Amino acid sequence: VQYFRILPSTSYLSRIVTMATLSILIAVIIASASAFSPPLLPVATRTITICDAKLNKIASDFNLDEILAAEKEFTNNDSDVTSSEQSKRVKSRRPRAKDKKKLKMKKQLERQQKEKAQNGNANADAYAVAPEDGDGEESDANIDFESIDFLTCEITTSLDGKRIDAVLVDLLNKEQDANTEANIRISRSQCGVLLSNQCVFVISPDDASDFLAKTNSEEAASISPELIEQYCSPIERKSHNLEANSILVYPSRQSLLSPSSAAMALLSNSIPPTEIIPQNIPLDILYEDEYMIVLNKAAGMVVHPAAGNWDNTVVNALAHYLMNESPYGSGEYFTKDTENTQNSNEEVDGEELNDDDDNMNDSVTNSISMLRPGIVHRLDKGTTGVLVVAKTRTALAKLSEAFANRRVKKQYIAVAIGHTGEDQWIDKPIGRHPLHRQRMRVVPDASPMKQIRLSATPKKQGRPAQSYVQTLHHDGKLSIVQVQIATGRTHQIRVHLQDHGTPIYGDDVYGFSDWNKALSSRRGITRPLLHAKRLEINHPITGEKLVFEAEPASDMKGVMNAILPLGEEV
Repeated sequence: VQYFRILPSTSYLSRIVTMATLSILIAVIIASASAFSPPLLPVATRTITICDAKLNKIASDFNLDEILAAEKEFTNNDSDVTSSEQSKRVKSRRPRAKDKKKLKMKKQLERQQKEKAQNGNANADAYAVAPEDGDGEESDANIDFESIDFLTCEITTSLDGKRIDAVLVDLLNKEQDANTEANIRISRSQCGVLLSNQCVFVISPDDASDFLAKTNSEEAASISPELIEQYCSPIERKSHNLEANSILVYPSRQSLLSPSSAAMALLSNSIPPTEIIPQNIPLDILYEDEYMIVLNKAAGMVVHPAAGNWDNTVVNALAHYLMNESPYGSGEYFTKDTENTQNSNEEVDGEELNDDDDNMNDSVTNSISMLRPGIVHRLDKGTTGVLVVAKTRTALAKLSEAFANRRVKKQYIAVAIGHTGEDQWIDKPIGRHPLHRQRMRVVPDASPMKQIRLSATPKKQGRPAQSYVQTLHHDGKLSIVQVQIATGRTHQIRVHLQDHGTPIYGDDVYGFSDWNKALSSRRGITRPLLHAKRLEINHPITGEKLVFEAEPASDMKGVMNAILPLGEEV
């Protein structure tokens, strides 16, 4: 057909003749090629012969029946290996959290019994760190559950969905013993310690009936470790939500406060002391008389004992200084008689005291006024500068009244990130953050157009806070600012500068993490560069106007000198 298409339009007979001629010509060409190239075809023939020979040899060497039998055996072995591997995979799967916690608790109980059998002493150390397990993972603290009395609480529908720490606080403080030293109240932070050490358990609704039947049959005053191992799962998170019809198992209050209980060792860092322990810590004293003492507080010191910082505070240092070294007497709060120390405190009314950021909202400390004798106001742990402390009850009342009525002028100096701009008056209320309870924030505008809903709880109004920020110098990256505050809210300067977009350099709570890391790596500073430079107040007894000034610490001076032009000083 192709031949017909390429030929010109001629008669049908002419096309047939032309096609026959072309066919004969092609046949002649092929025949000529075969005559003049005899080796070509034999090569192909030899190649095919060799391949056939190889196939014949392979076929002769192997028996078909043997090959089929071998294939069948290989298939069986492969299926066995696959099933074994699958079983290994199933066994090696990560166990559920509930089973893993039960297994860990079981190992702890087994270690306790093994140690008691080896030592022959039933009262072995209740809080010893167990050796490493065979899997190479370091085990948790070995808690002796036999020394702890456990109680139970059935979770009703009213408690369904509530956080474990909130429910646990209420349960532990219901039977608060009035004869307990300092009338200690268990806080949420202490409940968190119990939870992290797996001392609080929950029984699922499915196992609740069997557990109650067992406990009723045994008629024991406390829950045995065997029942805990069999039915209970530890709770490790404070945010765990309880489920209705489940059973909560928790240590009794008496066990937590008993010196012979293992749980007492867990709470040793969170239970407040019953008296102030004098400690010989150097103090930078700016002024002192028989009524008051003014200090330049060093960085890293907490003002008074609080959860996590029961010693090495300003109060501990003052106790030693006033009782042993002061030329003006020890005052009314620190005497050789410990009874006067414990009973001579009064609550400070008026201004909200500036808590250290690690100990804010500490119900344990705030309920025990004996831990802050003579304290009128406070500075954050990382803040340095002027701090006034009263030595008598009369001076404490007068100074507290002056702070409450805003008759005290306070001036701070700080290093802020960025350019703070022109001098400005910041009047923004401050309240506690609804999500991060250890932080403060500027309360958003309550108007419907600007209201920001951050939590399900009703919106609370913040407390008034006023700060006057004056820029002393800036180098394009950092600014040296002077701040005068008319109020004394918690973290007021730090929160106002953060809200302005220029947080304090080194502030790990409200600042920029990358800038803080650079400050730590280059200069070894891990605190906010904030200093209480000046304080003006009238003497609580004579009425004389007093002005106190304190120089910033050397680390802060180094940063400020790098910002200031050569030869200038703040």
